Amino acid sequence: MNDIMDKPFCACSTPGGASGIAVIRLSGANSSLVADKVIKIIRSSGDYKSVSEMPGYTCAFAHVIDSATNQDIDDVVVTRFVPPYSYTGEELVEISCHGGSCVKQEILRVLIEAGARVAEPGEFTKRAFLNGKLDLSQAEAVMNVIAADSGRALKASNSQLNGNLRKELDESEKRLYEALSLIEMIVEFPEHDDTPENTAHVLEILEEVRSRLNVLANSYQKGRVLSERMSIALSGLPNSGKSSLLNALSGYDRAIVTEVAGTTRDTLEVQISVDGIPVTIVDTAGIRETSDRIEAMGVERAIKATSESDIVFYLVAPESSDSEIISQIETLLNEGVSPEIVTIVFSKRDIGANSGEDKIMERCNELGISNSIKISSMETISINELKEYIVSTYENLGGNTSSEIIIMNKRHAQIIMAAIEYMNMSISAINDELGVDIASSVIRSALEQLGEITGKRVSSELVDSIFSRFCIGK
Repeated sequence: MNDIMDKPFCACSTPGGASGIAVIRLSGANSSLVADKVIKIIRSSGDYKSVSEMPGYTCAFAHVIDSATNQDIDDVVVTRFVPPYSYTGEELVEISCHGGSCVKQEILRVLIEAGARVAEPGEFTKRAFLNGKLDLSQAEAVMNVIAADSGRALKASNSQLNGNLRKELDESEKRLYEALSLIEMIVEFPEHDDTPENTAHVLEILEEVRSRLNVLANSYQKGRVLSERMSIALSGLPNSGKSSLLNALSGYDRAIVTEVAGTTRDTLEVQISVDGIPVTIVDTAGIRETSDRIEAMGVERAIKATSESDIVFYLVAPESSDSEIISQIETLLNEGVSPEIVTIVFSKRDIGANSGEDKIMERCNELGISNSIKISSMETISINELKEYIVSTYENLGGNTSSEIIIMNKRHAQIIMAAIEYMNMSISAINDELGVDIASSVIRSALEQLGEITGKRVSSELVDSIFSRFCIGK
């Protein structure tokens, strides 16, 4: 590491803009000595005169001063952490200051003038990883915790941050090394250990690990929703009640509701949480033939949004033509919408029923659409049932696994799938009697893959790439 990188590094760890307080971090060797140059302690529990005198895990009330002018910048609370029990595993000083933009900039300025440098993106967490405070999967979970915008996303992120994924992978690695030791015995001492029982034991271990990895891989179907949100498209003819349903699900008047068909000209998105599941509801333009160029563009976007959704609620109003509805549903399916994700929602039950409901559902059943529900957005009839359907759809993703570990990171999912493929190859090698030595080399490839998740076997380039996506203060 060069001289510049050996310097303590600093950054603001709270969001930009004005706030009541902000936290500025300073970490690395001699951080407290740098802090001593700009921090004047006013009161502390042990009457300490400088930050470097403070014991670890203690706080003090202090002034931050500009040493060049001896002018006060801000009143702060300073906290000192010492290795190895700090976030980074190195000496770390946290300065809690007022949250004005100028205050933060001035404190960072005087720290840099005193001998610190600006932190690189994710450098605090990267140091924690390099110093063995976190494995790579835990380090990546830090950003998941920060980005979590629903209860379930936060729970899954905290599970990974607490090391549950690492523990699961450690157990799989332990079992694979057990299989490798058995294979080595078979190869080295065939006259004693090349027995059907030992080969069967190796196969049993490989199948067990494959099963464990399959559970993790399948959990990504839930994890993708938690990290990217579940997309729900509200589709249907103009004036079928889509905007009213959007408002009912979101709990406030987000969309304009009128009796004029074609009011919604473009897709309108609202993000909500349904029982802790992050959801994006897309209110699409009514799908119909139109000579209005702007409305036609909205119809085109509506079809695209519908085809890319996880759930489609197709709304049918009492006054809608059954033949027109059936024709439009057939069009959506021809555009790539899967019938399994479509639910027919008979809307506006407060004003009546559609006379062609039976005919519509008969044709929908022929097309593979079996789900239907009758609602009133204005009187909130069956709105809770729609929410329950959203929850059950989420719960059934990934084979309705009961595992508490949910893979939210696409990189992790891809690595686990690659490891599963190596497990398939090793099992096939044994079943096809190609030799346990061939299986051994494939097992080692699987271990290499799993090591890229925890960081046991990972290139410095990949580490740099991962942490470059972090915010500077983390």
